Amino acid sequence: MHPVYPPSFGLMTWPFSLTPDVVARTLWAIVQVAALAWIGVVLLRMLRRAWPEYARRGHVLLAITALLASRYVLRDTHGGGGNLINLALVLGATDLATRGRSHVAGIVFAISLATKPTSVLFVPLFWILGFRRTASIAVAGAGGLLGLAILVHGRGLAPLETWLHGSIEYSRMANLFEAPAEGFPPFSWMNQCLRCALTRYLGSVPTAFTHLDDGAPLPGWFDGLGWSIQATLWCRHAATAIVLVFTFGLAWLNRRDRMAIPAVVAGCFAASLLLSPISWKAHHVALIPALFLLSIPVLARRTWAIALAALYLFACVAGEELVGKSFKHVQQHLYLVTLGTLVLWTLCLGRAFRPPGRIGDGLAETVR
Repeated sequence: MHPVYPPSFGLMTWPFSLTPDVVARTLWAIVQVAALAWIGVVLLRMLRRAWPEYARRGHVLLAITALLASRYVLRDTHGGGGNLINLALVLGATDLATRGRSHVAGIVFAISLATKPTSVLFVPLFWILGFRRTASIAVAGAGGLLGLAILVHGRGLAPLETWLHGSIEYSRMANLFEAPAEGFPPFSWMNQCLRCALTRYLGSVPTAFTHLDDGAPLPGWFDGLGWSIQATLWCRHAATAIVLVFTFGLAWLNRRDRMAIPAVVAGCFAASLLLSPISWKAHHVALIPALFLLSIPVLARRTWAIALAALYLFACVAGEELVGKSFKHVQQHLYLVTLGTLVLWTLCLGRAFRPPGRIGDGLAETVR
């Protein structure tokens, strides 16, 4: 398995290993499509609960969301990833917990925690929102699945110790350009997490990463501020604290407002992408709930339709297939995906500040 996955990730992929390769690929693709469909169902349920006046045009919102998230969805499905499945599990757990089915929600969430722990921020979020039984069952269930995986591996605690050591060392890295422990992935411009973006702009990037394979400099490259590794590390810690405080603080302020749950949940997905030490392109399918909320103002304001059309052309259409790899390199080393995630996180939390009403007006006022 990939070193970044816990031993319990194998429980998800094990059934597919019992079939021929072609059958396994086909079944996995079917599961991915089913996960995408389930995500749409849950988003429409959230829409009906929070803003029933827009429910009749939910299909339009899903179509807009599909366009905005298309590059990330295609990336995940093309690479055979499990990010859509993980998103479906967490969203499904949220929906079940909201409807009072806490035990089932906890089991569903436990599968997510055990296979891809990037959803760990939802444990305190569920606790804050009052879904404490769901959070408790999920943590216990994830622990049980991890124990089962250790028994299946038959190597004792060695796989768990290796993964824990690699994860801890990777998250504590001061110099992101050093070789990580336990085979974890080295620095790559494809990793669009917040700590990499801050290091690029505040610190110094070794010349080995500022040039292409042929020796030419990256298109549009400019140096960062050149701060020391320690100073940059402190800024990374401060940024992490700010994201956590605002995400959970606004969740606490809106814990009794069920109309704010979609925005709080979408903001937590964005926060997870920002704070995870690994945020590759396919991981950003987790922005689908935020993009769904962002699509709602299109029904109320023409200017939002124009803005989202521009976003689609820039973020999805203007890929390397049409404009070449040069623009791709610029997008990556400028961390435009990180910036977009940060903007979506801000918009979601800004919506959580608003009293119940027309989300289109609320989001538009947030932007202004």
